Order: sequence, then C-alpha cells, then structure tokens
Amino acid sequence: MKKGISILILTLILLLVSFSSFAVEIPGYEGGINNENNYKEVIFITGEPIELEGTLEIKVDDKSKRGRNSGKSEDNIQERKYTYTYNLKNLKLGATLKRSIKLTEIYETNGKQTTSQKTLDKYTETFNINGKTYKVDTKDYQWNQGQVVHETGLVEYYAGDWSARKTYKVDKGVEEVVVQTIGNLVGYDSPWSATQTQTLHYIIEGDNKLQDDHAWEGTATVEASYNKTKDYNYVENVPNQISFKGGFILTEKHDNVLKYSYDLPRPEGTGRNMGQYSMNIDTNPIITRLNIPALRDVRGLPSEKDILLIASMDGFSLTATNLGPNTAVSRGDFARALANTMDIELPEIEENTNTSSRRSSRNKKNTQEEKPRYIDVPKNHRNYPYIEGVSQRNIMIGVGKGRFEPDRELTKAEATTILIRLLGFQNLAPIGNYSTGFKDDSSIPHWAKDHVYMAKELNIIPRTEYFYPNKPITKEETATLLVNFIHYLQEQLKYDYRENILNN
Repeated sequence: MKKGISILILTLILLLVSFSSFAVEIPGYEGGINNENNYKEVIFITGEPIELEGTLEIKVDDKSKRGRNSGKSEDNIQERKYTYTYNLKNLKLGATLKRSIKLTEIYETNGKQTTSQKTLDKYTETFNINGKTYKVDTKDYQWNQGQVVHETGLVEYYAGDWSARKTYKVDKGVEEVVVQTIGNLVGYDSPWSATQTQTLHYIIEGDNKLQDDHAWEGTATVEASYNKTKDYNYVENVPNQISFKGGFILTEKHDNVLKYSYDLPRPEGTGRNMGQYSMNIDTNPIITRLNIPALRDVRGLPSEKDILLIASMDGFSLTATNLGPNTAVSRGDFARALANTMDIELPEIEENTNTSSRRSSRNKKNTQEEKPRYIDVPKNHRNYPYIEGVSQRNIMIGVGKGRFEPDRELTKAEATTILIRLLGFQNLAPIGNYSTGFKDDSSIPHWAKDHVYMAKELNIIPRTEYFYPNKPITKEETATLLVNFIHYLQEQLKYDYRENILNN
C-alpha cells in the first residue's frame, strides 16, 4: 500500500425538480445534500471524512422539437443540457473546491415510458488542501448514466444506472488517484410524496510515480435519499366566537439523508481506517391553509374529518351545506374528487364556465378551442374540466360510443380499479385462479379482481368480510377511500423506496 493521500469526491445533490416527462431529476451525479441556502458533500482524505459546504448553481436548457403528430413542443423535447457550478470550502481545514460540469441528456418517449442517456460534455475540478492541488479535466473523467421512467397517470416511477472513472492528478501528475464508480437509483414522484434513493459503490486506487511500493486502494459506499412529504392536520380555533370551528393545514416538507461507509488506508501505513457516518439536511416547510367547507350534515359521523378534508380540497362542493353522505357518487363527481385531491392537471376553459380549482393557470393546458371529448359532457357541465383532466391521462375513460355517462352512479369495484390503475400495480396481483379473500369474491367483475386484490393488500380498502363490488359507492365511502389512498402515498410507498433501501 502506498502512503499517498487520496481524495474521493462524493457529490450527490438531491433536489425535486419538476420537468415534463421526467418528474424527479438529479441535478448532480454522485453523493451530497442541500437545502435552500446550502450545499454539502463529503470527501475522504487520509482515511478521515472531510465535509465541504458552499454554493451550487444549476442551469437547465431545454431543446425542443415538434413531433409529426403533435403541436405541443413540451411533449417532444429530445435534448436537455445541464450546467453545474460548485464553490465549496472547509474553513477549519483551509480546503477549497471549485467544480464546473456540463452534461447533455438525450431522451425518447414511447407511450408512457421515457428512456434517457446522459453524457459528460465538459468537466473541471480543482481541490486544494494541505498545500496540495488535485485536478481533474474533461479528458480525465469518463461518465455516463441511463434512466427509464414509467408514468401511470398519477405516479412516475423511475430507475437508473451509471458508471464512471475519474482520475485526479496531484502536483502536476506526480501522484494519481483513480475513482471508479458503479451506481444505481430508484424513485417515484406523486402528488403526496416523492422519494429518490441512490446507492454508489466506489473503488479508489492511488499511485505515486516517484516512489516505489506506495500504491494503495480503498472502497466506499454511499446511500443517499431525497424525500418530499405533504401532510395534513386539522387545527381547531381557540376563540369560541369565530365564524368557523377550525380547518385543515397542508404542510410540505423536504429532507435529505446521506449514509456512507468506507474502508481506506491510514496515512502512516498501519491498519485500515473504516467507519460509518450519516448526515441530514432539511428545507423550511411550506404551509398552506385550506378552504373551510360549509357542510353541516356530516357532523358526528365517524368519517367526518375525512369528508371535511376532501371538501377542503374542493373534492366535494365548498359551498354546499348538505352533502348527503349516504348518497351515491356519480362518475363525474368522482372525477372531480380525484382531480382536486390528487392535483391532476386540468384543461383551461372559458371564464364564464362555473368551475372551482386550486390549480393556477400556469399548470393548465389550453384546450379552449378543442371540442369536448364526450358528447354527453358539454363544456357547461359542472364536472367538464375534471372529466377532461382524468380522461387526458387515461385515469378514467368513457363507456363507449363517445359517451362518459357523467351522472351514472360509480360502483365500488370501479372506484377501486381507478385508484390501483393510478398506482400501476394491477399487474402485481397473482396469476391464475386466486381469491381476494372476500366472501363475495365471485361477484367481483373479472376486470376488477386484480385491482381489488391489490387494494386490499395495500390497505387502501378495508379487510371486511364482504366487499359488495357492484354496489354504488357513497360519498362517505368515497372520502374514506381517497384518504386511505393518500395515506398509502404518504407512508407505505415512501417507506419502501427509502427505509427499506437505507436500512437494508
């Protein structure tokens, strides 16, 4: 083993950046964390982790081309260029790092899948510590990343892999440190949570060309996770003499966790320096106060809070005083509840059309000149924008012959099928003959059975004796179903993508 000094730069920034097709993008490429004001990463020198912090500037340039069958350029972006500028330091150790990166991403969309390939265009890095200068230029760094994204209509799932070899030249090439990297990432993005977890494996080899028998090697593993969670909380007002008893607050939180382990040589040449560390950094929560619904006929119900939550997000009417919790939900009303609670993009419509939406105009597609999709859903229908929104994503579809039947009652089997289709999990059900466990299993339509099975397994529907698949779903049951679905997105899905990987 050589008594060389190594530098292993681990640079992963985990941000939530929304793009068309690619919802959660990593604007870096290897291991670190950040919040609104500060960026941190870890480097390894002489067996000890050294923290650097400072600024990271990111620029993204989209190159758009119009497809042959579409006039919407955002649906046909074929190239994206990234520029990252790092300015980092460690004041205690007098260390500084400057890094500039330019990447190009080429991607292709095929239906609901998008594949991409990222390559390195230009790279410069200079790291100074203890009187030594470590440099990397473009010719000394080979890097590429491949990624695939699958969109279900509500959730985007993605996975990626990359490999790299970086050569640091120390003191004009007297010493060299080569870092080989194998990495992978998995993640998802949904309206109520998003998580991305990366795992990076490094092999580091050092060599001093002026000294014999001073070669050395080490390894390191980095696991980093970005997480976004949107949660709700009901807050009662302290004064009694106030026009409303209380209301719901939405709180959106972003946090990053970095765990790493290493096995590196000690500078004195005796034994190995091994250890495990972790660090985290959070952002300031974003708080939103929801509207106060006028409902009065749900007071005292076991599902009162569920109903009020859905109504606060305009899933049910904000101004109606009577909901009729035991009455059936129509297909159109379910489209409204789903669109407003899951933040589904809506078409922009004429100003005189009576619609209510929490969405700003910058998130709406301009379809004013387009004809209605269904002959029985004119633009003046109360649920027109919601039906158009869910239909554009194939979340809900028509019944044939150009009709949607917006006022027809929705069955429990249909509602459950829609939610599992949103997750894309229907193919995870068993193959062949199996039972959902409900006593009325034989009454479940064949097209709904896989969806009902998965909904029960994921605790989105209750594990009761009977499911009553062909019974119309009531407004009270709709509220409970949507809240259970929200809980799944907030908790179970996030846990699988984060804790299960980090604690494995």
